[in-house]
Amino acid sequence: MQNEEQLLVGLRRLDNAAYSELLRVYGPTLLGYATRLIGNRDDAEEAVQEAIVSIIGHINRFEGRCSLRSWLFRIVHHKSVDQLRRGARYVTVSEDNDPLEDKFTRLGKWAEDVYAWENSPEAQVDARQMLEIVHRKMNDLPHNYRQMLLLREVYQLDTPEICEILDVTPVHARVMLHRARQALYQAVETYRKQRGST
Repeated sequence: MQNEEQLLVGLRRLDNAAYSELLRVYGPTLLGYATRLIGNRDDAEEAVQEAIVSIIGHINRFEGRCSLRSWLFRIVHHKSVDQLRRGARYVTVSEDNDPLEDKFTRLGKWAEDVYAWENSPEAQVDARQMLEIVHRKMNDLPHNYRQMLLLREVYQLDTPEICEILDVTPVHARVMLHRARQALYQAVETYRKQRGST
């Protein structure tokens, strides 16, 4: 590998060999980083390609205040975040055969009371067990779903506030809330079925 200064000189001269060296040395690492950040290799490859185009166009702006490697990672990070944001704008949700469609109103509220709990000691034990299951299931949810449920159901924030806090679009927020509720609903149903069979 050339040293960083030699590589930078070649890059500034738009030398194909320097760009080949850049891709050989940093390409796999940058692609790995983008893939972990985005979670999808195809989108990560696109983000890295956009980053390379940006690097070619802006190499003369590199001032050397950080290492070339750090600069490359920053560009790939920004392009990856851009890719994630583009993906968030185009989330597709299949509404066909949704088993929970009739469980929620159009505004995302429960269509009917889910369960009517009694005040008997046994019912209180059941309620505590259910609460433990809900807490466990919430802890198992992806971080963004857990945040969504806390903000909406516990702190009663509205969609614009949640979007501001989580930096997501309203569509993405509704999708996250729907999926988080689905996961909790499935946990409750599993618990009820197990309780009914014992």
